[in-house]
Amino acid sequence: MRRLRGDFWFTQVAVGAAYTVAYILLRPLSDAHFPIIAGLRLSCLLLVPYRLWPALIVGELFPLAYFNILWTAQYGTPALLLETTPPIALAMPIVWWCRSRLALFPNKQLVNVKTLLICGLLVSLVWTLANICTIAAIRPPAGYPPPQLDSLMLIGLFIGKYISILAIVPSVLIAKADHSAGLLRSRLQHFAKSRLLIETACLILPVFLALSWLSLHGNEDAKQLTRMVMFLPALWLTIRYGWRAAVVSGTLAIICICSVIASRPEPDLLQAQAFIAFAVTCLFAIGARITAQNLREARGRLDAKSAMELAQRSLYQSELRIRQMATALEELRSASQISHARLLGRVKHLLQTSESHNFHSQAAATNDQAQRLANSMHPAAWRDRGLSAALQETIALTLDETGMAYSCKIKGRGLNRLAPSIQAALYRLACETVVYICGEETCLSITLSLRVGETNEECWVALRLEGALQGIQLADTSYRKLECEYLATRFGAVGLDLASMRDHVHLYGGELHVKTIHDKLRVTFLLKDVRKKERERSTAPAQTQLWVN
Repeated sequence: MRRLRGDFWFTQVAVGAAYTVAYILLRPLSDAHFPIIAGLRLSCLLLVPYRLWPALIVGELFPLAYFNILWTAQYGTPALLLETTPPIALAMPIVWWCRSRLALFPNKQLVNVKTLLICGLLVSLVWTLANICTIAAIRPPAGYPPPQLDSLMLIGLFIGKYISILAIVPSVLIAKADHSAGLLRSRLQHFAKSRLLIETACLILPVFLALSWLSLHGNEDAKQLTRMVMFLPALWLTIRYGWRAAVVSGTLAIICICSVIASRPEPDLLQAQAFIAFAVTCLFAIGARITAQNLREARGRLDAKSAMELAQRSLYQSELRIRQMATALEELRSASQISHARLLGRVKHLLQTSESHNFHSQAAATNDQAQRLANSMHPAAWRDRGLSAALQETIALTLDETGMAYSCKIKGRGLNRLAPSIQAALYRLACETVVYICGEETCLSITLSLRVGETNEECWVALRLEGALQGIQLADTSYRKLECEYLATRFGAVGLDLASMRDHVHLYGGELHVKTIHDKLRVTFLLKDVRKKERERSTAPAQTQLWVN
């Protein structure tokens, strides 16, 4: 079977036979005012490769010859030859021009809706002209008048074919785009659970059925009004959901209206068909415009999200470089301490006791300064025991040196499972907030509360720092300034203000709140850590969604 699929003639015969079977099955359901065959022809030309077009011509030629050969005596040989000419062959130059020159399919997932409507109009016009030539060539038997061509009949033939194309071709192209992207099954499952299907089944379809019943049993004025009102729910659904909603609601409207109107060449039928064609065309144009606008907004949101993620990665890479520098400085301090000890041991007998003590003190002070510098860049407790140790120990030791009390409360599990960039942001924000609170007011104590939670596969963390303010302000404000500078140096902070901290929090989709309660200044942060599964779900189908232009 694999060898047969690759065989040229086998493929031609299979395509021609499949088209013949589809043509024979749909022919009884087709009439002059709603020719379903017209939608089948154009759908096949849009989907089938050029190399298989001869099979479509042959596949339509056989059933046409079979059905028309019996009417030779009644209509004459010229009319039967024209009627047996496959209409699908007449549409091939137009479809080729639209596909090759007008970029009907820019790629496998994109459809140019404007070109599609132009193609449908031109094909309907060509097939209508072919019907005119056939009717003009009819030579009835003696005693029977030749058929008369009038404008009502010609317009009805054209609009009927165009309506059939509008009802069938867009739905086929949607299935083709999803299938070529490998998403047909997932899209069908998504559509089965979507609000579009729920609103269509619960709201739009009952309204269409009720209006169709009124159109069938009402007077002439009621019929005209119900046909016009029927497209209002379709327009509402199109505005909400775009192109796909236009296809679903437009197809349902065409089926409902065409099923209740009589297939007779009357002015009422022509008016109804003309209104259907105009309304559905407008629906498609509006739906395509709304979908394109929604996709542009989605691209903008995706670009903004990419910029935020780039900023997060840049901050985290800077944090990694600081950590490497702190580690290198610790290693250098350890090596320097060993070297000082060895040097002191070698020259101890040459130095006086006081000189030896001074040398040892200077070496110890140098090592202590190096250790403090390394901890200000990246605390050793964080590197060794995680973020909770840095929040509980490092900040506590620094504040204890300035005479301030400090307490830290961490609730919830999963702090170490947070993204490394979130952990780095939490520590830096905690340090910056401590410096900010001490710079605003004179503090007696600082309380840090941290809570980690998860909601709808989205991990969040709340960080709150509360400073207990001193009732009596110091007369010398320079002391508070020196204290802030000291804390900023020990914490490795840059002294961010509230606006800068708020911008920093927004990088992680968070919020910042500041509140003063009596003698306490409270700063609260809320940061979000979107799980990897959620990020893949929101960004993976972005390229395959952009299929309407």
